[in-house]
Amino acid sequence: MTLATILAPLLALCIVARGIGFLPALGVTTAAAMLVEGLDPLQQVGAGLAVAFAVGPVWFLSFYQQDSAREHGGPAIPFLALGLMVVLMLASTRPGLPSFPAGLCVLLAGLVAVTCRQSMVWQWAGLLTCVQGVLLAGVLQHQVMVVGAATLAGMLIALLGGLCVHRMRPRIAVVRASGKQEARKRAKGRPKEPISRLGTASGAPSPDYVPKPPRQFDQEADEA
Repeated sequence: MTLATILAPLLALCIVARGIGFLPALGVTTAAAMLVEGLDPLQQVGAGLAVAFAVGPVWFLSFYQQDSAREHGGPAIPFLALGLMVVLMLASTRPGLPSFPAGLCVLLAGLVAVTCRQSMVWQWAGLLTCVQGVLLAGVLQHQVMVVGAATLAGMLIALLGGLCVHRMRPRIAVVRASGKQEARKRAKGRPKEPISRLGTASGAPSPDYVPKPPRQFDQEADEA
C-alpha cells in the first residue's frame, strides 16, 4: 500500500469535517495512487477523471458567492467509525494481514458527508467523494465496468450539482455589477447644495465677485 492510498481516506475525512475545499487535494492524491502501480490506459483514464471531478466543481464554485450560513456539526458516531476504518487500513499495511480497501474508506466518507451535512455544497462534495472512492476501487481492482459506472455517475452528479448551484447562488460578477449600479444611482440622486449669490455652495466668495461701493447719502440732506 502506497502513501497516496493512505492519504486519500484522510483527505476524505477532511472533506467530511471542513467541506469541498479539500476535494482538489483528494483528486490529486487519488490520481497519484492510481498511477503509482503502473501506467496502463485504465489507470491513466481513471487518474484523469479523478482530477477532473475534483478540480472542476471547485473551479465552477469560484464564480459564485459563498454561503454565509455556517454548517452545524453532525453526530460524532460516524466520524469515530471512519476513524476506526482508517486505523484498520493503516494496520493492514503490515505483511501477512488482509488489506483494507482505501476506496471503500473514501466511499463511506462521502456517504457520511451526504448524510450528516445539510448544506447543498457540502452534500455535493460528499457525492463527488463517493465517485472518487469508486474510481479508486475500480482502478486498483482493474474493473473496467466499475470505472465506467463511476464515470457516468460522476458526470451526472457534476451536472446536477452545477445546475443547483447556478439556481441557488448569485454570481460574483452580477453582485459586483449590481453594487456599482446602486452606487451610481445614489450618486445621481444625491441633492446638490444651494449656491448663494455671493459665492459658492460652501459660502466662500467667488473669485469673480467684485464688491459694490458703499451707498452715498443724499446730497440735499448733507447740504442741509
